[in-house]
Order: sequence, then C-alpha cells, then structure tokens
Amino acid sequence: MYDQQKDIIDIIVNERNRFLQYVKRKMTDISDMDAEDIVADVIFNVYNKVDIQYHIENVLAYMYRSIKNRMTDHRRNSSRQISLDKIDGVSGVAVLEMLMDTHADIEMKLQKEELREQLRAAIMKLEPKQRAVWIATEIEGYTFKELSAKWGEPIGTLLSRKSRATKVLKMLLKDVV
Repeated sequence: MYDQQKDIIDIIVNERNRFLQYVKRKMTDISDMDAEDIVADVIFNVYNKVDIQYHIENVLAYMYRSIKNRMTDHRRNSSRQISLDKIDGVSGVAVLEMLMDTHADIEMKLQKEELREQLRAAIMKLEPKQRAVWIATEIEGYTFKELSAKWGEPIGTLLSRKSRATKVLKMLLKDVV
C-alpha cells in the first residue's frame, strides 16, 4: 500500500500542471479557480481510494478519465452556478468586480449602525411620556398641534416633555457625538 501511495503522490506532483492544462484546453470558458477545483477534487478522490482493496492498473489514465467525468459534471451544474472569476464578455470585467460596491464604506456603515444602537438605548432610558413625544415629533414627523389633538394634551405640556427628553438624550449621548 505504501508503494501505491508513493506512486500516486509522484503522479500528482508531476502531472498536476498537465491536468490543469487539460481542463483549460477542454473547457475554454472555465475560470482558473474552477479548473483548479476540478483537478483538486479528482486528486483528493483518487488519493483517498489508495487503500481500497482493488488495484488500479493505470493510475494516470484513471485520473484523466476521472477529470473528464468531473468536467462533464461541472458542465451539467454550471448552468446553476456563476463563477465569480468569470470575465464578462461585454465589459471585460470579472463578475466579482461587477458585484462589488466600490463606494461602500463599511467602516462608516458600522459607525452609523453603532450610533443608531446607542440612540435607541438612550431613547429607551427616557420616561415613557417623554419618549412618546420625542419619537412622535422627531421620528414619525407629527406636529405638536397634531399630537395635542390626538392625545388630548396641551401643546405647552408636549413642548416641555420634548425639551426635557432632548436634554436627557444630549446628556446620555454627550460622549458619542
């Protein structure tokens, strides 16, 4: 068994580049990464079959046949998969580059999300009536006149609640902003 393992390792080391060239020659529209995946899959499977009781007479031929079968499987499944390495024929740009948002600033998005979470936490610390007025006017866009009519509260009371809520939020968020 050790001799057979050594023979397979020698074939893998010596033939790997030829296997890749074979795949690329037979499948012109395949990305380098997909070709490497096909070859690696076959190498892995053949290497794991070393300890099986039956003997493969011509391991190299067996590997080429396995690669050919794996390429057929890849063609069958490729209609459902999109390679991110594939170059778009029209733009000449890889699919991955087309999907990337070059204007995305992940750090800024994270900071905004963190600020939102801190604001939510601070709002939840307000007294319920202060919180209701602040959310209604600042987030939901109600006017004090509308809230006065809706809640049956004087406008002056609503104004003072919002003023107190704003002072508390400024104090809670003084280190954030």
